[in-house]
Amino acid sequence: MKRITIPTLLAIVLFLCQSLSYAAVSQFTGTWKNSDPNTGGVTKLTISGNANSLKMRAWGKCHPQDCDWGEVSAYAYASGVSSNLEQNANTVSAIFTTGFSQTQVIVKPLGSNRLRADVYTRFTDGSGRSNYSASYTFNKQLIVGPIAPIGPIGPIGTLPAIQEDCIPFNPATATVKNIDGRWTIVDGDHLMFNFGDKRMEAIKALGIIKYYRMNSSCFVGRPDASFQYLLVNGRAPQGAMPGEDCVAFNPNTIEVKNIGGRWKIVDGSHWVFDFEGKEDEARQAFAIIKKYGFTRSCFVGRPDPSFQYLRK
Repeated sequence: MKRITIPTLLAIVLFLCQSLSYAAVSQFTGTWKNSDPNTGGVTKLTISGNANSLKMRAWGKCHPQDCDWGEVSAYAYASGVSSNLEQNANTVSAIFTTGFSQTQVIVKPLGSNRLRADVYTRFTDGSGRSNYSASYTFNKQLIVGPIAPIGPIGPIGTLPAIQEDCIPFNPATATVKNIDGRWTIVDGDHLMFNFGDKRMEAIKALGIIKYYRMNSSCFVGRPDASFQYLLVNGRAPQGAMPGEDCVAFNPNTIEVKNIGGRWKIVDGSHWVFDFEGKEDEARQAFAIIKKYGFTRSCFVGRPDPSFQYLRK
């Protein structure tokens, strides 16, 4: 049996971390609220746009209402000079300037739907006040859409506005590749799915991707996604592939419920998806299912599937 040296093991870990822990610009965009309601610093952030044209807006604690610092250009950063910023951004920064100070805000992802903001303020008015720094944690806010009679979240419920987190890829160039003993699906140098030692499941999953021509891999909650789905040119995969392992559900009757302290999407007595304690992610996934009209949850390898997807 081939022995794996420490340098080789470290290289494997580094490769997997770089491949699987990218943040993507879409993970930064949205409205963010300081997790501390009593903060005396930055209370809210909004980030919008794409890697080539980002904007950040900030609000600071003031009385009787928070002070709007305005909207400024923001910039995304990745780990390498040749990185794809849209897919691999790990930091976003912006500078806010007033008549008496300059404040730099640097944000990084901090688990699922959370950001850490490091804020550095330098006074420029000659007041003698010391420059200072502070760090804050922000939670992503789900923007509530128009009231609609959707039932599952209550007699009259609301669907959150959908801010999707998707990574595009080319199904024509996607291949199965063994990387240091792990069977993976890659598109160029982008590692998309990891199957461990399950070679046949990797081959089967690639066949499904090519059959439907899936070209976007999407997530709710990263880096530890609680829900994943694939799209075909921005739409749900449709039809039936021979030999699929799918479970049907009705998107018109699904509900978000807390069962034993765990948030689930259920269809009648059937538990379709489990989000543990992540209520906001359960409701976001619910809205996505409604948007695309998914009717099947499908698997490769059960009871411990190595690959899952949804289709109509």
